[in-house]
Amino acid sequence: MNEKILFVDDDISILSACKRLLSSQYDVITVDSGKQGIIELKEKGPIAVVVSDFRMPEMNGVQFLSSARQISPDTVRILLTGQADIQATIGAVNEGNIFRFLTKPCENPKLIKALNSAIEQYQLVIAERELLDRTLKGSVKLLSDILSMVSPIAFSCSSRISSMVKRLAVKLNMENIWEVELAAMLSQIGCVTIPGETLEKRNRGEILSENEKVMFKEYPQIGKNLLANIPRLEGIAQAVAYQDKQFDGGGTPVDNKKGTDIPLIARILKVVLDLDVMLTKGITKLQALKEMRTRSQWYDSEVFAALETEIINIKEGYVLRKIMLKDIQPGMILADDIKTSKGVLLIQKGHEITNVIRTRLLNINNVDSIVEPIMIIKDL
Repeated sequence: MNEKILFVDDDISILSACKRLLSSQYDVITVDSGKQGIIELKEKGPIAVVVSDFRMPEMNGVQFLSSARQISPDTVRILLTGQADIQATIGAVNEGNIFRFLTKPCENPKLIKALNSAIEQYQLVIAERELLDRTLKGSVKLLSDILSMVSPIAFSCSSRISSMVKRLAVKLNMENIWEVELAAMLSQIGCVTIPGETLEKRNRGEILSENEKVMFKEYPQIGKNLLANIPRLEGIAQAVAYQDKQFDGGGTPVDNKKGTDIPLIARILKVVLDLDVMLTKGITKLQALKEMRTRSQWYDSEVFAALETEIINIKEGYVLRKIMLKDIQPGMILADDIKTSKGVLLIQKGHEITNVIRTRLLNINNVDSIVEPIMIIKDL
């Protein structure tokens, strides 16, 4: 499939010439104004390269390409400029608004060479994203599945909080939502060092021994150490390390960080994890909010306000349904714990079934029967 190239110029004859020259090699789109160019970027993307003239009425080339960068950051931007506009063009290059500039008139071989270089740059950017989406997320998914087998209680917590963490990130207009999602998925990875019995004690609201309290203080740092050496996860590792840090500087780790010095993802994890601890003890969402307000200094006020809005506006919108183990499918949400006939907890309620978990449950059932029917949440 040919890559799309958008040409923006108020000179119709130049646009026609570009179309004749390049249509056999690329999918060429031409428009005669920056305003129309913005519409094309929004409606006909993804566009690999945009080439804009500098001197145009209403919106010049630098202004248009700056807007194009906001709308489609992966699109590679080239500016056509006259000798009199070189200084303005150099400023645009330095600000990162354009990839390359060409002086007018531009010979065909020079234009084609620049376009080929821009296409290569675009393909590098897309390849990097595919590496992130497929390889990195696939590796994290594997790590998360392993956690679900080693520590199902910890995994159930990360599974329960993921949706809420993502919704708060969207409300807060965060960039790179993928980082927030992965941080939620991996927030409990350090719990692999905590015995299951101790995790259950905390969920039941029982008093922990001093040694058990130390375990819970240490697990965020253990999680950070496990993640810190994975490329592209440095920021997530920091968020995991500070997930129990209070906005007023209290909590762990014990250092001088407080307020907005704490990573925003960590501030989101803090409010959602504190909420989850109370919900697992049987406290309602509104009761939990009331209790959290009494220690509001622990939380970023903006993040906490987003949490309040999300909870107050949440719609129940579901019914419960009983199914047999053989009918369980990926994507289903558990409304109750899954246990063996001997009372061994396998998956906690609130957990989303994956292919790996389904296979594991079916295999376990061949050795030690699982209590049926299983209760799931079904949308209305």
